Formats: sequence, C-alpha cells, structure tokens
Amino acid sequence: MDSNTAQDLLQATLRWLHVGAAALWIGSAFAFGTVRRAVERAADDPARRRTALATYPALLGWLRWGAAITWMLGFVLLFLVYYRASLLLELGDLDPAQLQRLLQPDGRPSPRAWIPGFLALIGSFPLYELCARFLRGPRLWIVGLVAWFTIAVGVSCLLKHFAGFSNRAVFVHIATYLATAMAANVWMRIWPAERRALLAWSSGQAADARDLAVSRERQRHNAAMAFSVVLLMLSTHHPALYSGTPFAWPWVASVALGLGLLLGELASRVSDRFSVE
Repeated sequence: MDSNTAQDLLQATLRWLHVGAAALWIGSAFAFGTVRRAVERAADDPARRRTALATYPALLGWLRWGAAITWMLGFVLLFLVYYRASLLLELGDLDPAQLQRLLQPDGRPSPRAWIPGFLALIGSFPLYELCARFLRGPRLWIVGLVAWFTIAVGVSCLLKHFAGFSNRAVFVHIATYLATAMAANVWMRIWPAERRALLAWSSGQAADARDLAVSRERQRHNAAMAFSVVLLMLSTHHPALYSGTPFAWPWVASVALGLGLLLGELASRVSDRFSVE
C-alpha cells in the first residue's frame, strides 16, 4: 500500500467518524431540548419531572462529548485535507512570488499559507461571544446570529483575497468557524447552565432563570448554525456551488444562514410540541 492510498483510507475513516459523531451530537441536542422543555413544563407534576430528569444526565453527556469529538475530528481533517494539501489555495490566481512564499518545495502549503486561517479559527468563538452577549434577548438573538455569520463570512472573504484561499477552502472555513462556536457554546455556556439547572431541579428547587435563558438562546443559535454547517460542508463536494462565479460562495453562505434560521426555528417548534405531549 503506497502512502497516497494509506492517507486516503485515513481520511475516509476520519470523515466517517466525524459524520457519525456529528449525528450523535445534533440528535442528542434536539432530544435534550425536548426533554428540557418537558422538565420546565412539569413544574407542578413531581412524577413527570422525575421521569424527565431520569434521562437528563445521559443526554447532557452525549451533548458534551458529541460536540467535543466532532470538533476534534474536524480539526484533524482540516489539517490533513487543506493545510497539508493543495486544496487550500487557488493556485491559478497566484503569481510566482506568492507561490514560492506560500508553497513548500514538495507542493504542500507552507505555514504562511494556513496560519491566517488557523488564527481566525482560534478567534472564532470570542467573536461569536461578542455578538451573542451584546445582541441577546427574545427579539435580538437573530440579530446577534446574523452579525456573527456576517463576521465569519467577512473573515473568510479576507482569507480569499489576501491569503489566496480557494473557494472550496473558504466554504470549509466558514463552516469551521460556525462549528467551533457551536462546540464552544456547548462546553462553555449550555453545559454549565444546564448542570446548575439539573442540580436545582434534582433538589426540588427552581432553576436560575438567567441560566435557562442563556441555555435556551444558545441552543437556538446552535440549531440554526447546525443546518448552515451541513449545507456548507456538503457544498464543497459540488464545484458548481463554489466555482461557477466569484460571488458564488457568499450567496451560498447567505442561503445557508437563511435555511439554518428557518429549519432551526422549525425544529425548536417541533420540540416544543413533543415536549407538551
């Protein structure tokens, strides 16, 4: 078996695990939201609340570790498929001086090529957090999400025009920034708030309304971003979506946000209906 075949098999295995972990994460997220609403609505029925709480810790665990495993596998794939391969750069648009600066002798991208995207990845959650924290509430949560999405697209636009990223790499980086914000949301906002709520409910007390509000809003953000990430990731396998026109990827990214908001809100309403029943 040559090295190319081995690498291809490795990437196929990692993609399979990545998609499987993502399915567990997103599935447990919507199931968790349904159970959490059932717990809230069963405030006057101790028996129903105990029944709902019985599945709470397991779903919360799946939510946390599904997010972590999905993100870590995606991070490894980002390096293998883009940061160490020619897919990262639009080689035809680069002049000889840029090619010499951005490519290693073996044709792989040099650290100068991928470090800008990597630094943007590190800063993605702080940027999202600014949008989510200052634009929050029943009427502003969509505004905060649109602002964050605009920043993610804008940063990727800079990577395209100043770092020579290919359109395919731009799509992947937008999706990576959204997925990073989603995973960090679970670990740094949703899980701590829900853990405190679980402890309060288990002891027969009322959960902190601020914790419930933060968790509910971040879960709505994650629901919208999840559908957007899926569309953006799938688009990289269809050249017509990212190479037909120079402005194809901003258009598809905007459609991804719109569909994400629509489907995420629809999923939340379905969860509300199931939790009532």
